[in-house]
Amino acid sequence: MTPGAEVVVRPLSPTQAATRRRLLDAARALATESGYDAVGMRAVAARAGVSPPTAYLYFASKDHLLVDVLVELVGHTTTTLTARPRRGRSPVERAVATLRRAVQNVEKQPRLYVALTRAYIAGSPEVAHARPALESATRRWVDLALGDHEVGDRNAIVRILEDVLFANMVGLVTGGRAPGEIADALELAARTLLRER
Repeated sequence: MTPGAEVVVRPLSPTQAATRRRLLDAARALATESGYDAVGMRAVAARAGVSPPTAYLYFASKDHLLVDVLVELVGHTTTTLTARPRRGRSPVERAVATLRRAVQNVEKQPRLYVALTRAYIAGSPEVAHARPALESATRRWVDLALGDHEVGDRNAIVRILEDVLFANMVGLVTGGRAPGEIADALELAARTLLRER
């Protein structure tokens, strides 16, 4: 996708929206139960009660389908954090609490998040539309935690925290990280970057 290009999503009828929802729910359930390899388009279609050709009308591949699940989950996390922002005595404590809360579901459902991350890092063209939403999530989470508090180079801090999160999610996929270590890594990075001088 070229920079600045927009993804055009055709309007869906209520029936089409319901079919798309069933496909997303089926993919999420299969990934939660059995991981990335279980999420074939035929298996998803069967679970959703549609034919494989129908599934392909909505999603170009299983990676496309799984990344759309990931975008929904990240969006839900952002909505939850926005509705109930963490309170704390300092920007550091708020940032740590917010980031821990943002990734808590990875520890609860590691098989699902390994599958979703594998789909995203595959880098196939049909997942490129998700990049802006996913890459802006950490910025939003940190902005929610820090508010208007001055923290130095906020852009650099956010970029480093994004990179720590991404590196640890890749580590989860490759087996180099355990689910519980991701929140710990984010906390270490946040405390290091935001420590009061």
